[in-house]
Amino acid sequence: MAANRLLVTGATGFVGSWTLRHWRTAHPEVELWATSDQSACLDELADKFSTFDLRDGNAVREFVRSCNPTHVIHLAGLVTEASLAEHLAVNVLGTENLYNALAEMDCSKDLRVLQAGTAAIYGRVLPEELPIKENNPLRPLTAYAISKMIQDYLAEMFWRTRGLDVIRARIFNFFGPGQPENLVPATFIKQLKAMCDGESLQVGNLSTRRDFVDVRDVVLAFDKLLAGAQPGEAYNIASGKSITIRDILNDLISMSRLNDVSIKPEYDRGRKNDVPDVFADVTAIAEAVGWRPQISLRASLDVMWKEDLSDCARDKSG
Repeated sequence: MAANRLLVTGATGFVGSWTLRHWRTAHPEVELWATSDQSACLDELADKFSTFDLRDGNAVREFVRSCNPTHVIHLAGLVTEASLAEHLAVNVLGTENLYNALAEMDCSKDLRVLQAGTAAIYGRVLPEELPIKENNPLRPLTAYAISKMIQDYLAEMFWRTRGLDVIRARIFNFFGPGQPENLVPATFIKQLKAMCDGESLQVGNLSTRRDFVDVRDVVLAFDKLLAGAQPGEAYNIASGKSITIRDILNDLISMSRLNDVSIKPEYDRGRKNDVPDVFADVTAIAEAVGWRPQISLRASLDVMWKEDLSDCARDKSG
């Protein structure tokens, strides 16, 4: 079924804004509806934007009825540090409100839903379990990851018991232009831009290995999964290989052209439950819809670095 109205929840976030950009360019014929609990101006990206909280069941039902989407990309959720109760309220109960409203639609049997999950639900991955397959045991290590694991189960439950066509995407470490400055590698870029030769760069554990994928490849994966993936299934979205945080930092230092950068580890920045190495098996998504990442790590870093430079130039000119 071709999409004619796409609903994107959490549209004001990093991934949400890139999702709207992708669909506006790749599918100009599709009507885009967007929601968030944050007010924003999305006039150029969305045909209709509404602000409400997913925890408000009545507001969710009213909006879904007025939207009557053919496709949904569910990105909304709590990702910041918070209690387990807060994460469950937003990521699980808020999602339940949305899925109940979608399942009650007259044409719900023709609806396609993509749930944006996270690789954090895999949690404590053993070395012999690498690369991580979708059937790997789930051992979440944070309140956020626990809530997203339950959300993952919730999606499968709605598919099996309510017939809601939900596809579960499990996204690994995504990054790219516009990434929040508190995340790697954007946090390194922010510090390097403010440094002079001989100054110290504050870092956490640089030996950790993670699987990074550009946000623009992620939103392309959403598109392909909605078009052709098997409902009820889970799919990893990742590069399929890991790289150390130090390698990323070395690339950025090279781009900075600073002659002498002192690395200052701050061990309290690292987490005691950090898993040393994480990377995905991406066979399932490749075989199902033919997706593989197209943008290299170096190319992504280059765009992020140049984007930051242009922002600085505009700030200084003003």
